[in-house]
Amino acid sequence: MNVHHLELFYYVAKHGGISAAVRRIPYGIQQPAVSGQVGKLEEELGTKLFERSPFRLTKAGERLF
Repeated sequence: MNVHHLELFYYVAKHGGISAAVRRIPYGIQQPAVSGQVGKLEEELGTKLFERSPFRLTKAGERLF
């Protein structure tokens, strides 16, 4: 886990999804990269942070946010 993973998680959580987050992240990053980094964070933490369809934070995601 690193600060970049946490920053991407924050943008996704704040903006309600990966697509919305990608439009608001102030540096160029594509949706597959964000998905991959969030997936790595979930793997390292050993828990899902988001339900993807429909999008919402899990309890663990709410605590981290």
